[in-house]
Amino acid sequence: MKTTEQHSNVVVRYIFLTIGTISFCLGTAGIVLPVLPTVPFYMFTLFCLARGSERFHRMFLESSLYQKTVGAYERDKALTLRTKLSILTSVTAIMMIGAYFSRNIPIALIIMSIVWIAHIIALALIVKTKK
Repeated sequence: MKTTEQHSNVVVRYIFLTIGTISFCLGTAGIVLPVLPTVPFYMFTLFCLARGSERFHRMFLESSLYQKTVGAYERDKALTLRTKLSILTSVTAIMMIGAYFSRNIPIALIIMSIVWIAHIIALALIVKTKK
């Protein structure tokens, strides 16, 4: 009976590792593509890696990608004005490029507008500004 239980635990760990890897890839793509939210995907990656492998979990927490995107916010519960403006500038630039290439697709323009406005609301009203 124990071998079956151990086997199922290994399968569950690999499932968490696989889902964590997919979430990490989506979060990393979200650094460049503002339609994909980086922080929620990285937080989900952290959740999956904590259940899949303690070693990978520690490695991810110590990685520069995590520290630059989530670590600073997680530590201080706030972002500097410079960081907020940097995020907003990159999101706006990428949205403008996407809008240019999607100018004949109204639904794409609507979705991009909603995502852009959500970024502005989140950065202005939800995320605190660190001095």
